[in-house]
Amino acid sequence: MLNAVLSTVQPYLKHQAGYVRQFIKSPRTFGSLTPSSPWLCHRMAGLADWATASRVAELGAGDGVLTRRLLDRLAPDAQLDAWEIQPELAEQLRMLAEGDPRLQVFTRSAERLDRDYDVIFSCLPLLSIPLTPRLRILRQVRDRLLPGGVLIQFQYSPLSEKLLSRYFEWTRIYEVRNIPPAWIYVCTPHGQVSA
Repeated sequence: MLNAVLSTVQPYLKHQAGYVRQFIKSPRTFGSLTPSSPWLCHRMAGLADWATASRVAELGAGDGVLTRRLLDRLAPDAQLDAWEIQPELAEQLRMLAEGDPRLQVFTRSAERLDRDYDVIFSCLPLLSIPLTPRLRILRQVRDRLLPGGVLIQFQYSPLSEKLLSRYFEWTRIYEVRNIPPAWIYVCTPHGQVSA
């Protein structure tokens, strides 16, 4: 029994330690000490209209904790583009992509989004990113959403609401089953109604 518990706990602790190392190494671009919880990932993934989502992006994909959920829901002929600027994490995403041709990994800033999407999921720590790149990212997201497209963004604080309001109409959902609890924002560009 003890061996079974240890075999489960050890990989979990190793995974958690990796998050702490990444956060210490680069707190401005790595926004959390812990990975997103299964509940947060499930809740976010459940907010997209998967029947119409053929082009999907995930910004700040990390080690793929949300990516795996999105791939579970993604249609066989759809595409998921995972954007991650941390090299170690991007490598983990590439290993995931080797087993699923629907996944492509991009290792450049979301400021340089160059494709159009039905849904964009964002795990970017908006308040940690300097103002100019933060504004560029949100502008690019707004401009790259197809008609009826939606941004699904989570944050640990409601302080980004004013910034989101600059580009989007939004509703928010609070997910308490995460460390720390998170706000999920479902955003549509001003003047556009979500599908």
